[in-house]
Amino acid sequence: MNAPDPGRPEDDAAASLRRALRATAGELAPPPYPAERVRRLGRRRVRTRRALVAVPTAVAAVLAAVAIALPQWPGGEGLPAADSAGGEALGPRATPSLAPAHPAAPSARPWPSVRTVGAGEPVEIGRGQVLTLGADQVCHRDTTEPGGGVEDTCKSVSDGNQAAGSVNIQSSGALLRPLYIGPGRAARMTVEVDGEVLRAQVLTLKGNPGYAVGYAWGSGVSFDGPTPKVRVSDAEGKLLAEFP
Repeated sequence: MNAPDPGRPEDDAAASLRRALRATAGELAPPPYPAERVRRLGRRRVRTRRALVAVPTAVAAVLAAVAIALPQWPGGEGLPAADSAGGEALGPRATPSLAPAHPAAPSARPWPSVRTVGAGEPVEIGRGQVLTLGADQVCHRDTTEPGGGVEDTCKSVSDGNQAAGSVNIQSSGALLRPLYIGPGRAARMTVEVDGEVLRAQVLTLKGNPGYAVGYAWGSGVSFDGPTPKVRVSDAEGKLLAEFP
C-alpha cells in the first residue's frame, strides 16, 4: 500500500483530523477502576444464588413437617375418609383407630387339640419322658434315669382316692401332669405356677374312659413354693374342675 502523499488535499484533511482527535483525547482523564463496587456486586450475586438454592430445600422441609403434623385418617392423605359402612366422613374431632401396642393375649391363641391314644401305647412327651394310658391307670416313665427308667410310676384312676369331677396334679422336675377324673369331656387344661399360666396338652383314650391327663413343661414345683392352680374345661370352655 502506498504512503499518503502530503501534497494531496485529502491527505492534509486526514492528518488534521487525527491531530484534532489526539488533542481532544489528551484532555480526557479516564475514571479510576471501581474495584470495590465490582466486588460488592459479585458477593451479592453469590448470596442470591445460595438463597435460590436454599429456598426449595426449606420449602420441602416445611411441607414434610406439615404432612407429619396432619392427622392420618384411615383414608390417608391427611384427610378424613368415609367409613366402611358408607356413612358420613369422619369429622375433624374423630380419633382414628390405632393398632394394638401389645401382641394378642394368650387367650387369643388356639388351644392345642386333644390327642387320643391307644390303651397301653407309650406316648413320648419330650425330654426322655413317656406316658402310658390304661383303662384304670396312668403311668409315667423317665428314660433319662440310670437303667433307662425300667419301672413306671403309675396312678390309679379307679381306686377312689380322687373324687369324680375333680382334678389333681403331679410333678416331676419341670414336668407338670394334671389328672382329671369325671364324666365331662376334658379338652382344655391350664396350670398356673407363681403367676405363669401354662397350657397343657390333653391326652385321652378312645370312647369314654372317664378321665383325661395333661402335661406341660414349666419351671417345676417345690414343696415350699406356691401351690399350682389347675383348671379343666370342655371344648366350649365350660369349667369342669379346678384345683385347689
